[in-house]
Amino acid sequence: MYLEHLSLTDFRSYAQVDLALEPGVTVLVGSNGIGKTNLVEAIGYLATLSSHRVSSDAPLLRFGTDRALVRARVVRGGQTTVLELEINASRANRGRINRSNPVRARDLLGICQTVLFAPEDLALVKGDPSNRRRFLDELLV
Repeated sequence: MYLEHLSLTDFRSYAQVDLALEPGVTVLVGSNGIGKTNLVEAIGYLATLSSHRVSSDAPLLRFGTDRALVRARVVRGGQTTVLELEINASRANRGRINRSNPVRARDLLGICQTVLFAPEDLALVKGDPSNRRRFLDELLV
């Protein structure tokens, strides 16, 4: 599976961005504060419907807007799927799969799969062994 294209509208610091991607490793390089993590967060949100940075959706909306759009073209097993997630400030989030009629956001779960490794995850490696055991227990259950 890989992400072929990512488009954001009013997500965090981005009014609009379109990003074409290729299979393989993608490296985002740039100065601090220009939005690299926002791109990663948008992909993660599309995959899991949650942010690794905040507990509510409000900070995901660009200041002064009431909704954000995350669109992605995902290629899995040679099949391309277009996902769209509308994140709303005042009503339930909505999704679309292959430009269908709106569906519940949770219907998008499992189509785009991600693994996040964040700096705070180093505590798992460097920290107390009991934390590692608890993590593995939660992973297996």
